[in-house]
Amino acid sequence: MIKITDLNKTYNYKKPNAFHALHDISLEIADGEMTAIIGRSGAGKSTLLHIIGCIDKFESGSYEIDGKDVSKLSDRELSKVRNKMVGIVMQDFALIDSYTVIQNVMTPLYFAKIKGKRAKEMCISALKAVNMEEYADKPITNLSGGQKQRIAIARAIVNDPSFILADEPTGALDTKTSEEIIQLFKKLNEEGKTVIIITHDKTVADSCTRQIEISDGKIISDNRSAARQK
Repeated sequence: MIKITDLNKTYNYKKPNAFHALHDISLEIADGEMTAIIGRSGAGKSTLLHIIGCIDKFESGSYEIDGKDVSKLSDRELSKVRNKMVGIVMQDFALIDSYTVIQNVMTPLYFAKIKGKRAKEMCISALKAVNMEEYADKPITNLSGGQKQRIAIARAIVNDPSFILADEPTGALDTKTSEEIIQLFKKLNEEGKTVIIITHDKTVADSCTRQIEISDGKIISDNRSAARQK
């Protein structure tokens, strides 16, 4: 469960060039939901993503993950939360070109100090979930954009996080590959994963059971469409 209450984020806080990026944001995302956070460029989507992903901090309000108050955590504790509770998928994949597929998927396990046979088993399981296990020993540079995104998703789920946070996951992909990635997220959601997708793509948003729209740093709509839930 994600719970955000009256959250405010200001860049350059208390400085002459301060910019109020998020205004009194309040929302809850239950376990098992598939939610799209939508809005135009500059609306505040990326700022909200960075806060939900425990990458950035905020000056007022509260943010809880599974009852844990994020604002009260030290930097070290935040790092552990990011590693164990949050799986992040980036638009540009953020893979390490000099690594093989399985080495990339294993990256979060290094920080979790999971090694050896157990780490390999967890990586293979994550690769199977995205239908990429046969590519385990392949160099990342030999893969297509869609295949790289699947590997990025495998890396995001290898630690069995509380939720998956995807930032414009189809933005660098063609239409056919984008549809395949959307279907993969839906499959993971149907298997019980909580999925949050930051997007400006209507097709991606319509694939989710809930849409939260942000404009000028404020939530202007939040709906669960009956049509999308069927």
